[in-house]
Amino acid sequence: MLRDSKHLYLDHDFVETGDGWIFGVVSNTHPPGRILAYLKYIPGNGVWTRDGIAYKRVLTTYSMREVAQMVENVRRSRPEYIYMDPANGEEFVYVPVERVMKHYRCEEGLARILERPLNRVEAVCAELVNQLSSRSGVSIGFFGVSGSLLLRLYNPAADIDLVVYGGENFRKVIEASYRLQTETTLAENHAILVKNYMTKYPITQEDAEELAKRCRTRGIYNGTPYSLHAVKTLRENKRNYGEVVSRYIGVEKTILRITDASESMFTPAVYGVEDIGGKNVEQLICYDTTFAALFTEGDVVEALGKLEKTNDIIENRVYRSLVIGTTRTADIEYVKPLRSV
Repeated sequence: MLRDSKHLYLDHDFVETGDGWIFGVVSNTHPPGRILAYLKYIPGNGVWTRDGIAYKRVLTTYSMREVAQMVENVRRSRPEYIYMDPANGEEFVYVPVERVMKHYRCEEGLARILERPLNRVEAVCAELVNQLSSRSGVSIGFFGVSGSLLLRLYNPAADIDLVVYGGENFRKVIEASYRLQTETTLAENHAILVKNYMTKYPITQEDAEELAKRCRTRGIYNGTPYSLHAVKTLRENKRNYGEVVSRYIGVEKTILRITDASESMFTPAVYGVEDIGGKNVEQLICYDTTFAALFTEGDVVEALGKLEKTNDIIENRVYRSLVIGTTRTADIEYVKPLRSV
C-alpha cells in the first residue's frame, strides 16, 4: 500500500480545482486541510489539449524566479490558495483540500496507460516502463507516471515523467535506465542538461558540465526524453507534518562535504553534510529536483541558499539547514561540485 489517510496526496501527484487549474503536488507531507503544490497548467492558448480544451503551462523552466512569479499570479487571482505554513514560516501555494475536484494518482495513471495507450507517447511510456521493470527487477506496481501523461493532456512532443516508489527501488531503476542509454542519447541528454543548468543557475559552463555528468535521473528512449523521480513509500515517511519546524535566518554560502545521501533521491532531497566552510550547516535540503540523487557520500560542494534553523521535535535536536529551491534566493542560489578543497 502506497497511501494512507495521513499520506493521501503524494509527491508528483496532481490535483485539479473546479476552475480547471491543475497543480503539481510537492512532497508527501502537508498541513491539515492543505496541499503543498505549484500551479502548472491552466486552460488557455497552449499546445496541450484534452477533450477539446487547450491548456498552457504556467511553469516552463522551473527556475525560482519563474516559481516566484507563479506564486504572485496565484496570489492575485486566488489569494485563498496562498498560505503561511506554521511549520516553516513561509508563504507558498497550498491548495485547500475542499477546492480539489479531481486527484490524479501517479500509479493509477500508469495503470491506465499500460492497459490501453492512446497515442505514440503513451505507447513509448508503456514500453519504457516494461523495459525498466524487467532490467531492474522492480515490480511495475512500484512505478507511476506524472506530468501531462498522468493528466492525459495530449501533446505529441511531450516528455515522459516517471515516478518510482521506494528509495531502493529507485536506485535499481536509475542504474537500469543508464544501461538503456547509447553514446548518442547520453550526448544528447548531456547537452540538454548543460543548457538547462546554465539557464537556471549562476554557474559556469564547466560547473554545468560537471553537474550533467553526474545525472542519472534523465534519459532518452525511442527519441523521447524522460525523467525519473523517487517517491517515498509509507514506511519511508519518517516524520508527520509539524514534527520538524524551521525558520529563516538568512542567506548563506558555504562548502559542504556530503556525509549521508540516503534520502537524496526524494523531494525534498536531503543530504547530511559536514560544513567545511565553518557555517555550522548540518543538512542540505533541495526542493529543486535538479539536485535529487546527484551527489554521493564524500562529494564536496559549494552551495548558496536559504539558511534555516531547524527543530526536529521527535529527536529533540536543533540544527542549521541550507535550503535550495526557495523563492527567497531566486536567481542567486546554486549547488556546484568542487574538485578539491
